Amino acid sequence: MTTSPHGPLRVGIGGPVGSGKTALMEQLCRSFRETHDICAITNDIYTKEDAEALTQRGALAPERIMGVETGGCPHTAIREDA
Repeated sequence: MTTSPHGPLRVGIGGPVGSGKTALMEQLCRSFRETHDICAITNDIYTKEDAEALTQRGALAPERIMGVETGGCPHTAIREDA
C-alpha cells in the first residue's frame, strides 16, 4: 500500500440522535475494509456506545475501532493527529 503525500483521508459524519450515523459507519467499514487500510473513531459526550456497536456487529477488527468520550461538545475530539 502506498502512502498519500497529503496524509490520510478523513471522513466526518454528523447528525442528530437516531439519524443513522453508526449504521452509515458500519456500511462504510464493511464496504472498504477489504480494499483499504481503514479504522473508525467515534465520539460522544458520555459513552463509547457507537464504538461498541461497531465492534459487536463486526464492522472492523476491534483494534481498528476507537471510541472517545469527550465529556462535552463532540467537536472537541476532532484532532489533526488522529
